[in-house]
Amino acid sequence: MVNVKNLFGMAVMATALVGCSSNDNLAPDGKDNVGKTGEAYASFTINLPTTRATRATDGEPAFAEGDAKEYEVKNGTILIFDMDGKYVTSAQLGNMNPWKDIKTDGVTTAATATVKLTGVNVGGNYQALVLLNNDVDATTTKVKLPVVGVNYSAWNADASNADAVKYALTDGIFMANAPKYTGTSTEPTTLVPVANICASREQAEAQPATTVYVERGLAKVTMQKFNADGYAIAAGTYEGGKVEIKKWQLDVTNKSTFPVHQTDGLMTAWDQIWNTGRFFDATSSMFQRVYWGKDPNYSGGTLQNLTACKNAFNMITKDQVKGDPGNENPQYCLENTFDLDNMKQGQTTRVVFKAVFTPKDFTTGQTFFKIGNNTAIWSEENLAQQIKTVALTVMGITNAEEQAKYDVDLSKGTNISGEAGLHKIEAENITYTGEGQSKVTENVVSAINDKLGLKEAYISTYLNGEAYYIARIKHFNELTHWNAGEAYNGNNMAFLGRYGVLRNNWYDLSVNSISGLGYPDVPEVKPEMPDDENEQYINVEVKILDWAKRSQSIDL
Repeated sequence: MVNVKNLFGMAVMATALVGCSSNDNLAPDGKDNVGKTGEAYASFTINLPTTRATRATDGEPAFAEGDAKEYEVKNGTILIFDMDGKYVTSAQLGNMNPWKDIKTDGVTTAATATVKLTGVNVGGNYQALVLLNNDVDATTTKVKLPVVGVNYSAWNADASNADAVKYALTDGIFMANAPKYTGTSTEPTTLVPVANICASREQAEAQPATTVYVERGLAKVTMQKFNADGYAIAAGTYEGGKVEIKKWQLDVTNKSTFPVHQTDGLMTAWDQIWNTGRFFDATSSMFQRVYWGKDPNYSGGTLQNLTACKNAFNMITKDQVKGDPGNENPQYCLENTFDLDNMKQGQTTRVVFKAVFTPKDFTTGQTFFKIGNNTAIWSEENLAQQIKTVALTVMGITNAEEQAKYDVDLSKGTNISGEAGLHKIEAENITYTGEGQSKVTENVVSAINDKLGLKEAYISTYLNGEAYYIARIKHFNELTHWNAGEAYNGNNMAFLGRYGVLRNNWYDLSVNSISGLGYPDVPEVKPEMPDDENEQYINVEVKILDWAKRSQSIDL
């Protein structure tokens, strides 16, 4: 890295050639300042990363540059800690322009700045943490700086130090030190030892700069273009149907984050983690990144019900599914990782697809229905007739004239015909035009629902043919291959990190095929269900045959 410097007098240049830690160091006033606390200077080279990119169908990821806006640096702050990890001071880096394109070894751009530090010893030993785009405005930050004397580990382990809403802003993405892989038996390191702390700016600029590798604090997800002609259902129950995907949106995204990539305790939780290749970059000769980390709800088992999950994660409604496909339309979110005990659907970031499903022999955009667990698709007319038949049977009405006084109106009550989602039959759906008393009582309605198979299920209304599909995002994907029917059983070697999203990782997804119907609305998560469902469902079609009628004539 080449620094642009002013020309100095010969005496100053001679002084600058001496290392900052030498006892011969001279300050501009000619006095020896080594070891004294006051003003000091240090140079830092900041390397902006490429993004770790993964496609859902691939195994080993690759690096990718991404968009120019993902490299924009509006402001920077350098935090200085002593060698015990206690916070000492900070200084502003500005935007560090101009940034130089280097595009090597997982790095895209770099810049060097020399800053003045207060309260540090010239020639002393310190560690640095860089925060880029931390300042939202003159008075607001995404991350609260530590108090003097607070230990880095304690500060970073406190999620309240990160304002998650502001942290997730993409107009200047937050960046901070990337942890460095240090070996199989040690935790990764995040703070970077400061190479030279000098008594003057000129000395600092003449010495090798401290190199800091940073990474973005958000995960990125893109969706490849959908098939313009839709996806044909080629086989199975819904063969002949067609699905046209319209929009997509991230769902179950984290509401909290640690300020900086957190790896503390991972080795304690599983002593083989840094000896397992998928968790770190084994290829770089300059800086080996770490490909796993912890978020504030990584473990603990506290997210075992829907209310707890909704408190911890953002969960969308169908009206919020608005994203367009294409690399030009990325979506970002806070990282969301978990141990194997918590690799469950209630806390796993997923994608929701909004589509139009056209069953065979239906017209595009036509509303259709499904009754409970029955896979058959019903038109409004056929559904109403089916409900009426069941209702008359339940009420024991066999007289044709009396039967004609009853009818079914699917727009009444919960508006089965006009409101997407899940419904049960209500008394208002069974109309009566006779002069006497209707037989539709609460018990009758309950019996109708039971007879339709709706005791613990519902009528699904696919309003205007809209159907919703979900896909949970895999982090390591095929590097953690799972076979149907397998249980995780605490097997970290096989499954840890199979699902999740990690900061500075780019998840590039594409839809290859669709084989089923989808949901009538965005389905709620199942907090206790593993991400890979072990329950195996089969499609069973049961046909009730005609009576085997055997006739005979009898001579008496």
